[in-house]
Amino acid sequence: MSTKKSRSKSKSPKRSSQKSTSVYDEEQMDEILENITLKRPRTGYTHFFMEEVEKYKSKNKNKKFSLQEIAKEFAEKWKSLPDSKKEAYNEKFKEERMKYKGEIELVRHYLFKDYNDIVRRPPTAYRIYLNEKLCEGFEKNLDPKEVKAKASKDWKMMDEDKRREYIDKKTENDTWFKKAKQTRKVTPLSIFVQKTIQAAKDKNKEVPTIKEIAPAWNKLSAAEKEKYKTYAEDENRDREKLREIYELVNGVKPKRPAGAFRVFLQENAKKKAFSTLKEGRELWEKLSEDEKDVYLKKAHRIRLAYKYKKMIYDKKIKKILPKRPANAYAQFLKEKKGEKIPKGEKAVAYWRDEFDNLKKDQKRKYEDKAARDRERYQKKMEEFKNCVFDLPKRPLNAFSLFVKDRMPDLKQEKPKEETRKLLKQIAKEWKEEDGVSQRKYEKKAEVDKMRFKKQLKDFESLGYYKKNYRAPRNSSTSAKSKKSKRRSRSKSRSSKIKKEEEDEEDYDEEEEEEEEEEKSKRSKKRSTSSNSKKGSKKSKTQDSKRRTSRSSKKSGKSQKKK
Repeated sequence: MSTKKSRSKSKSPKRSSQKSTSVYDEEQMDEILENITLKRPRTGYTHFFMEEVEKYKSKNKNKKFSLQEIAKEFAEKWKSLPDSKKEAYNEKFKEERMKYKGEIELVRHYLFKDYNDIVRRPPTAYRIYLNEKLCEGFEKNLDPKEVKAKASKDWKMMDEDKRREYIDKKTENDTWFKKAKQTRKVTPLSIFVQKTIQAAKDKNKEVPTIKEIAPAWNKLSAAEKEKYKTYAEDENRDREKLREIYELVNGVKPKRPAGAFRVFLQENAKKKAFSTLKEGRELWEKLSEDEKDVYLKKAHRIRLAYKYKKMIYDKKIKKILPKRPANAYAQFLKEKKGEKIPKGEKAVAYWRDEFDNLKKDQKRKYEDKAARDRERYQKKMEEFKNCVFDLPKRPLNAFSLFVKDRMPDLKQEKPKEETRKLLKQIAKEWKEEDGVSQRKYEKKAEVDKMRFKKQLKDFESLGYYKKNYRAPRNSSTSAKSKKSKRRSRSKSRSSKIKKEEEDEEDYDEEEEEEEEEEKSKRSKKRSTSSNSKKGSKKSKTQDSKRRTSRSSKKSGKSQKKK
């Protein structure tokens, strides 16, 4: 790939909201993407090292060797190489790097051609205009620098009416990015329900319920149901694309790519071409080479898309990773930065000798700095390990939480029973449950929902969120938390109070009547614990004098103040 061609491809891809100037055929795309590997370029030393290893293997075919021993020899050999020979290896690295950058731009242009500024947030009005001009320049093979310079001049001289067009596109893009958060797939029935509700609203009629709509869906003919099925497939395809852009913008960890056989299984499973994996394997083996080649090309395209997503994800994490700690010598070099060295001396050798000749007291100063830097790094790494770089788990509703609690017990009682029947039994139990227990699960669901909102907000702003999230408490729960902290300070506590505190922290509140009884028990326990504390602190003579009810009340008040 020539330098001019690779330069011309440094542009942002288009989005479906902007009118595309060219149409790409599947065959044309396959031809372009077939020779792309997205293999990272190797440095000049790596090229030299690989050549030397091959030479060593050819000379010593039957001899066993370890790469560590050979690496030391080759490193010394590389140092003694003249600059002219080193330059030849470095040229190979430059060529590979140029090719790699060009391949990245090709993948971005062809596989993500519907997306605009995938690495950034929703673009500005000027950025949308610039991207359009860059796309036109890409098709005409123009230099992007010249295109950018011309675009900036044209934008400054542009009328307000023309600018309004790009400002409107910006608002469309903002809403488009918001839609990208939608993850759930739609069904033909859900589309039918939406359309019937919308039709009722348009005619100013009463909005029908799902129970009323269900019979109308059953009366539909097979052809009409098939029509809604195609609507659902198109909608889900669009949502998948939107989801992809959302993941790329926020740096979500991509899933492992599917191979050719797995792609074949996924497509034929929807058609119900086989019932077991063995039957699927047999169908795959019966395919001709041309038929297999179709799936191999699809798998190759998926692999390239995965590599591109992974590259963006790795960049996102590298930005957040804490800097590695500097050792004592590095701390010494930081301090000496900007100082001049004597003429004729090499900087590396000169500063190394200076550091080695330092006194023990002087060296200890830099070693202490390095130790502090290491501690800082370890603390930050602990925080980093506690971060999650994938989307937070969606919150569960009250019934789902009830199922989660009840299912393990039912499976132990009836291990041979089908899951479907067990779920029916749980649904009956849920309906029979009293309002208090249902309210308990509803409160749990609210807390989980708050957790999800907080984590999602952090994820969208930072690209990650922390595991140890605790939901914000309201006034009543905050008062309880203060009481629980006071209780934790006292040494003598009963096991019952401990359980109650844990339940309060997990938001497992019980009935109002039970809470009042528990409060009265706690007040009794507090009075007994305060008396026991008082007895341990005061002398025997003071204890005998202050055994009356009046003195115990005063001591309780003094302890509260403390």
